[in-house]
Amino acid sequence: MDEVGEGVSDWSPGERVLVDPMPMPDGPKGMIGEMYDGGRAEYCLARASALMRIPPEVSFEAASSLPLAYATAHRLMVTRGHISAGETVLVLGASGGVGTACVMLAKLAGARVIACTGSDEKAERLRAIGADEVLRNRGQGLMEAVHALVGRPRRDGSGGVHMAVNYTGGQTWQETLRCLKHGGRLLSCGATAGFDEAIDVRYVWSFELNLMGSDGWRRSDIQTLLDLTRDHRLAPVIDRVMPLDVVQEAEFLLEAGTVVGKIVIAP
Repeated sequence: MDEVGEGVSDWSPGERVLVDPMPMPDGPKGMIGEMYDGGRAEYCLARASALMRIPPEVSFEAASSLPLAYATAHRLMVTRGHISAGETVLVLGASGGVGTACVMLAKLAGARVIACTGSDEKAERLRAIGADEVLRNRGQGLMEAVHALVGRPRRDGSGGVHMAVNYTGGQTWQETLRCLKHGGRLLSCGATAGFDEAIDVRYVWSFELNLMGSDGWRRSDIQTLLDLTRDHRLAPVIDRVMPLDVVQEAEFLLEAGTVVGKIVIAP
């Protein structure tokens, strides 16, 4: 932080800070960088209420990875989903920013992780961060592939996974629901491939399934992640660090689907 504004007393120039982009009570509506200009600049203005101190043990690159993808995943998996040791979790779209965070948070909780991705290279990187099994779905549907690993869900509670993370959408909910064991839960924080889903609700009530939504994060989610990173219990997956003047190239890489984890833009 280079300067502080008039009347700001809790912060000093030179402090290492993270900007929480979520709307602040004393600021405009909407998220920084989404509803109004924020990052992708050498300098930017931020309200004091949006600042968080970065522990000295946490790098700027790691800290910058936390607010969106990792904080979203933490609220989804931990705050809302209550992932716990001994459970089996299925993660669709596991190689993206939110997906890799879900894999790591599930392993940190002591769960077994089945990750879905689209290439052999991404599969290897997912195994390296803790995924127990990785599905490529070549010539086999998601449901059949999961059943082959954990068994078909039965009403007696056998078979299936405890939790499925599906923020991809695009007509994947039907198969995902059929991967859940009796009393299982499907978690969603988005629908990147399409939001118009069709499901057989008979399966929802007969297996007593829980459909859970999660929207963004809270300040406490980021603080927990900073603490975990400080204590070397979590290391955000950063695909690469790129300079600000090639930000368009970074966008192209994300759109091409070749990235595992996060791209960090450094001014």
